Amino acid sequence: MHEVEIDAEACVLQCEVTALIDEPARVSRWSTDRDALGYRELEFRVVAGQWFDPDGNAQDLGPNGCAEVAERYAEFIEGQLWQQLDAEAQAIA
Repeated sequence: MHEVEIDAEACVLQCEVTALIDEPARVSRWSTDRDALGYRELEFRVVAGQWFDPDGNAQDLGPNGCAEVAERYAEFIEGQLWQQLDAEAQAIA
């Protein structure tokens, strides 16, 4: 799907968006709040990552480290992904 690089504290993560829903608001639909207000959802996974020690040396996070960072920073990563996806959509428009 779509891969994005995210900086999270002393880590650089390669994230893959695995599912994306971006439904705009449809005021004419009133069956549910989701229809009327729109909604956005995305799922991602961290496919690779590095962390940097105090001297600036890069170290591989490995699968367990990627999973831990993904869980710890899930909301931050999701916000960063939305910012990048929105910026790309605006650049295309």
